[in-house]
Amino acid sequence: MATSSNKSFHRKRWLSIQQAVDHLSALSEEPLSSRDLADLAEEHLLDLYWYRPGQHAAYMGRPEVTTLDRPLRLCAENHSDWHAIADILRHQPALPAFEQDTPLLEDAEGDRLRITFDRHHRPEPFSSRWYPTLAELVVRREDLEQLEPRLFAGREGTHALETPLLLQVIWQLEQLALDGEHHSTSWLAEQLARRSPGVNRTDLERVLDAAEREGQRGRPH
Repeated sequence: MATSSNKSFHRKRWLSIQQAVDHLSALSEEPLSSRDLADLAEEHLLDLYWYRPGQHAAYMGRPEVTTLDRPLRLCAENHSDWHAIADILRHQPALPAFEQDTPLLEDAEGDRLRITFDRHHRPEPFSSRWYPTLAELVVRREDLEQLEPRLFAGREGTHALETPLLLQVIWQLEQLALDGEHHSTSWLAEQLARRSPGVNRTDLERVLDAAEREGQRGRPH
C-alpha cells in the first residue's frame, strides 16, 4: 500500500491539503494535521496556492481579466492576509475586512492579480467567497519534497550529527568503568562482548578507541 501511495504522490503536481497531510503523516509515521501545515506557512517555509476553477481574476494595474485554470500562488508579504490564510488551515475561515479585500495572487510570470466577480455573481461584502476555502488551498508536490529533508533531518541525521557527542559519552563511561583499575580498553571490550553476545568484540574495541581519541581531543590543553 505504501508503495502504491508513493507512486500516486509522485504522479501529482498539485496536492490538496489533505493529500499533503496524508503524505507527511506517512513519512513521519505520526498523525499530522493541516494545523501543522499552517505553522509551516506562517514560518514562510511553505507556499500556498489558491485554485477555484473558473474563478475570474483581475490583473493589478492592467485592464485584463483572466479565468483561473490552474492554481495561483498566494502572496505572503501582507502579514494580516497571510495570517488569515494560515488560519484557514486551522479551520478558521477568513472574511474580508471590506468588499474586494482579497489576498494578492501571483502567476508564474510574476504578475499580480486579485479575484473578481461580475455583477450577477458578486457575493455579499463580507462573504467567505472573497477568500479561499480549505478545499481550495493546494500545495506543489515539489515544494513539499524540498521541505521533507528539513522536516525529517532531526530524525534521519541524528547519528551523523551527534557522533562526537556520543563518543564523548562513551569515553566518559570508559573512565568510570576503568577508574581505579589498571585495565585497558581491550579488557573493557572483552567484558562488554561477554555481556552482549551479539556484539563483535573487535567492533567494540574500535568504538572504544575512537571514543578515547575523541575524549582526548576534547580535553583542555
